[in-house]
Amino acid sequence: MSDWLAWMLLVVFGVHLFAFGALWFRRRQPYYIALVVTFFLLSASVALTLWDAAPEVADRPLAQWLRFGAWGAAAVSISWTLLRAWKRLQAGGQNCS
Repeated sequence: MSDWLAWMLLVVFGVHLFAFGALWFRRRQPYYIALVVTFFLLSASVALTLWDAAPEVADRPLAQWLRFGAWGAAAVSISWTLLRAWKRLQAGGQNCS
């Protein structure tokens, strides 16, 4: 990955981390925790990729392990989103704007 792409991803993930962190702080809904964890792990992974001396764990770069964790957190977040949408549709479509 080129440095400029890594910096752009770090900015995008950082903005999302800040935005979802602010939403979680304002609304206090546990749904946002999965999003915050996902973007924290992605931001940390890209930051470690930019750092030349990235540590290794079990013969893999730590950044790769963080991405694996982000995939899991994203799966939880997507599942939670689909479940919330399903419940809203079952409730008659309220708040589905």
